[in-house]
Amino acid sequence: MASISRFVIMVSEAPYASLKPYTALRYAASARKRGLETRIIFIADGIFCVKRGVGRGSQTVGDFEAKVQGLMKEGIHVQACSAPMRLYALKEEDLIEGVTVAEDVIAHTLDEQTKVIWL
Repeated sequence: MASISRFVIMVSEAPYASLKPYTALRYAASARKRGLETRIIFIADGIFCVKRGVGRGSQTVGDFEAKVQGLMKEGIHVQACSAPMRLYALKEEDLIEGVTVAEDVIAHTLDEQTKVIWL
């Protein structure tokens, strides 16, 4: 069995639908601290997690945008899937600064050295 060197987290829920997007951020931080190349990919309704301004001023769950920016500073790759962006007519400039658009999401999940979890 190959050792794991990459960790990918797929997030498909909107930021206020559940705490899963916040759990994804915690998993990502933990994986990165363990030296794994770490990537979070927001798919389906999860793309609203990386829309500019999400969570600003929240009294309950906190500033999601600031948390995402903090993880990117730690070297975690954050991406939004292009398919739901087209569906919801979102543009790259609608995303948190530094978030990139993933055209081929599945390509990040298809090798033995990558561990993938879905939230």
